[in-house]
Amino acid sequence: MTSRGCLESDFETMADFLYRAAQITSAVQRDHGKLQKEFLKGLQNNKDIIDLRNRVEAFAAQFAMPGFDD
Repeated sequence: MTSRGCLESDFETMADFLYRAAQITSAVQRDHGKLQKEFLKGLQNNKDIIDLRNRVEAFAAQFAMPGFDD
């Protein structure tokens, strides 16, 4: 990640994303069960997952990807 220009604060942001993902998946598992089929069903169209995905994509878009020209 440092090769993409990430600073210490960016790593903290990434850690927050991972923590939020763990919170969301824990809630989905609690609400829908531990079986993979039910868990995956609980993830589909989950507003928290969609919001997190959008935040991660917006954050990641600020950093160049080595080896890919714009």
